[in-house]
Amino acid sequence: MVKPGPAPDNPRGIVWMLASVAAFTVMGLIIKDVTSQVSLAVVVLFRQWVVLLILVPWLVRAEAREIRTRRLGTHAFRALMALSSFACLAYAVSRLTLADAIALAYTNPLWSILVSVIFLGEAVRIRRWTATVVGFVGVLCIVRPAGQIDSAMLVALASAVCASLSMMMVKKLTSTESPHQILFYFTLVGSLVSLGPGLYYWQTPSLGQGIWLVIIGVMAFLGQICLARAIALADVTLVAPVDFLRLPLAAVFGLVLFAEIPDAWTLAGGAIIALASAYIVRREAVLRLPDKGG
Repeated sequence: MVKPGPAPDNPRGIVWMLASVAAFTVMGLIIKDVTSQVSLAVVVLFRQWVVLLILVPWLVRAEAREIRTRRLGTHAFRALMALSSFACLAYAVSRLTLADAIALAYTNPLWSILVSVIFLGEAVRIRRWTATVVGFVGVLCIVRPAGQIDSAMLVALASAVCASLSMMMVKKLTSTESPHQILFYFTLVGSLVSLGPGLYYWQTPSLGQGIWLVIIGVMAFLGQICLARAIALADVTLVAPVDFLRLPLAAVFGLVLFAEIPDAWTLAGGAIIALASAYIVRREAVLRLPDKGG
């Protein structure tokens, strides 16, 4: 008889998820401000190398078997997709209102459905397809293709697509790799890839800019750690929707700090995307239970 796992600790899971939301929100705000002063390549460079430096103590203590991998190619592809997702999001945040950029980046679960069907041959039934179509209606509300489409909006959508491909690779890696291995190889490969563009477009930051760039890396690391902790402690169906607090927070902080007033289309589209994505996340968590269908 299989022993049941530990009971979910939902209150603590929600607290960790709120901490993740706070860290990623702070990161987005700093990126929007700092990219007006420092090149995007330098922002990405600092983001990667700060996290790598944070991982050094673990790396020093780790045994060779905890680091060694036979799936370097998969790790590398995952790292490139995750790095591309971050770079595209940072660009979109620098060019769009925070509300638009975050809402379009939150189409990740919608693209994940398409990625799962195309690359994994996963069967998707009517409820998830319906939620996906509804979610893309929200995208159309924000992009408004009848008018002139801002190229930065397409970049924000590219961020979501890359994030979906990255998550697909994570699903494949978790069958043999530990979370520490996945984080380490993402950080290592991403740091090496960011080095070339970062040095080519290098601008020596001022002391104040340097501090903000370091904080971006710290917030990225804390956001990921808090997110992993939340998912480990609590039911995914409960904590995942908490992440969508980033949407209203982006609208509020965009208004207060950058005088960005989201229009009715952005608010409607963001709400539709959030509801559709939250349903897909919840549905996929339910489908992990035995004897459930899509």
